[in-house]
Amino acid sequence: MRDAEGVRLAAELVDDAEKFFAAVESKCDFKKGREFRVRDADLVSDTITGRMTTLQNRIAEVVKRAEDEFLKAELQEYGRRIHEARTGIAAFLEQNRREHVYWVERTGKTAQFLTLNAAPIDIAPVLRQMIFRDNCSCIMTSATLSVGRKDLAYFRQRIGAEEAEPALLGGPFDFQKQMKMFIVKKMPDPRDAQYEEALEHWVAHFVEQTDGRAFVLFTSYRGMRQVAERMEQFFSQKKFNLLVQGGGAPRGKLLDQFKTTPRSVLFGTDSFWMGVDVPGEALSNVIITRLPFAVPDHPLIEAKLELIEERGGDPFTEYSLPEAILKLRQGVGRLIRTKSDRGIIVILDNRIVTRPYGRAFLQALPKCPVEII
Repeated sequence: MRDAEGVRLAAELVDDAEKFFAAVESKCDFKKGREFRVRDADLVSDTITGRMTTLQNRIAEVVKRAEDEFLKAELQEYGRRIHEARTGIAAFLEQNRREHVYWVERTGKTAQFLTLNAAPIDIAPVLRQMIFRDNCSCIMTSATLSVGRKDLAYFRQRIGAEEAEPALLGGPFDFQKQMKMFIVKKMPDPRDAQYEEALEHWVAHFVEQTDGRAFVLFTSYRGMRQVAERMEQFFSQKKFNLLVQGGGAPRGKLLDQFKTTPRSVLFGTDSFWMGVDVPGEALSNVIITRLPFAVPDHPLIEAKLELIEERGGDPFTEYSLPEAILKLRQGVGRLIRTKSDRGIIVILDNRIVTRPYGRAFLQALPKCPVEII
């Protein structure tokens, strides 16, 4: 449109945005990770939303002069996006939404970008209003909604569906015949000096039993890399094909290599616990290195635990334990994908048989033969 005023405003706003986010970054301490929780309003001065309003108004003026319908639609879309960004930044700085958590996050492969985030700590009231209201039908279904109770109480409370009708149905698989579980009670505590050596020993032991064809699931990326480095020589000597998440190859490519290369062993973290499908003999062994308790280092998890405590509840039994059970069920669920699949599950965390809460994990898993070593 060659609108000189609009061009000038847009160019100035680019500089303003750079300065604004530089100010945000200077107020954040990212020593603990990629997220920094913002607890107070007005983290930095609002030097940007006023200028965004001016640019938005200018776009509206230019739209009136546009004759080309495609160009007009494109300008209107830019105006809408500026409006959304402006209201989002203002809401973040004001922190005026009740029971929301706010944080700044580094994103991108080299953490070169900053994003401002706000999320409701408890989504139940929101979903109650949107979905679970009178004369509104919906069906929610998944293989991992239950944490061992037929009433699906944990899931229903989390999403505000206390009045909904629960149904826990059987699946198509015969786990008694298709799956066997090994629990290594001999594993030392992760804080013990002997832990890493024992972990390597049992991973090697069970990987050899199935001639590779194994997922080894970790809860920590750093811990996974350390074990992979120490076991590299073992896998090389035994001619296993070791694949490690985070080495540069995307998840889809790693999975393709795993499926097509004989004697493969894949080391994976978070994203391999769920949503990964490898039917057939290619995956015959899933090794769980630790029970997947989430570390409350993400601002949203931290805020959820704080809210439960404020309401007089117990954060461990009301959130940490059921979430870990759900994730363990998802990890175990990678093994049996069809009626003809066969394989073993290995749990290298003795807390599942030595701690009182271990029973809750076992009750939530498919019923199959279990051998404790």
